[in-house]
Amino acid sequence: MSQNTVSIKLSLDECLGLEKLFRDAGWRKEPMDNEYVVFRMENDNGSVAILYTSRKLVFQGNEEFDDIISKIQGGVQVKKIGVKPHIGVDEVGKGDYFGPLVVVACFVNEEFAEKFTKLGVGDSKKFSDAKIMKMYEQMKDYEYYYSSIVMPEEYNELVEQMGNVGLLLARQHSKVIEMGLKDLNEKGIKCDSVVIDQFSNKESRVKDELGDLGKAANFKQYHKGESDIAVACASILARGIFLEEMEKMGEEYYFKFPKGASHVIEQAKDFVAKHGASELKKVAKVSFKTTKKVLAN
Repeated sequence: MSQNTVSIKLSLDECLGLEKLFRDAGWRKEPMDNEYVVFRMENDNGSVAILYTSRKLVFQGNEEFDDIISKIQGGVQVKKIGVKPHIGVDEVGKGDYFGPLVVVACFVNEEFAEKFTKLGVGDSKKFSDAKIMKMYEQMKDYEYYYSSIVMPEEYNELVEQMGNVGLLLARQHSKVIEMGLKDLNEKGIKCDSVVIDQFSNKESRVKDELGDLGKAANFKQYHKGESDIAVACASILARGIFLEEMEKMGEEYYFKFPKGASHVIEQAKDFVAKHGASELKKVAKVSFKTTKKVLAN
């Protein structure tokens, strides 16, 4: 492999504990007399990483640096102590025109948190689909996650019935939380805390939908919840499931469904031309304003 050079700009938060992160990954600190250099690290492959006072981190070597970079930028740092058993919840697909809504609750304790951190688990929005699927393959057989997959046809029916997407999201969150707490309780595993990535300005939205187990738990929600290891795990698992379901849907219709919602109109029109407008509700969230543009003459 030819020499590979990668440069990234770090935030102050990403610089904190960075030297330890390198050491834990098998890198060693090497002396470097330069007033603009914070530290220079080297690994057994002969690769070098230099952090400058400008917070620019430069890698050089005959290897790819995806894993260490994902730990720095997206990874969630976990202390050896202090990770209390809890469930984290996140959803994927609410902003995608095509494909399902996937909500996942994931339980972690200190042991599992360490394992997932070593995989580089972090906010799924920061990773490529290929990276997500690589992590998902390593995580999907984990025993303590609970998912709800709402395919487009069911999603459209539920939105019509409820008249509110926020309520649908809240009920799906409540569903996986109750599934998780019930299963853990039956297995004798103590868990009395739940963290969610807040999706509504109305903080009581999910609380109002919780069952008895959920209402008895210590419930927290906040924006950018992926900084919590359990929420980060739920994020990766939900994205992996979403990508799997998108692939299945594509195979069923012999069609390449785009992700997102901003550049899908032409592909959606192609789908309607091939399969008819009546099939759209089976693959897309037709309550989106996008639908009017897709079906317009």
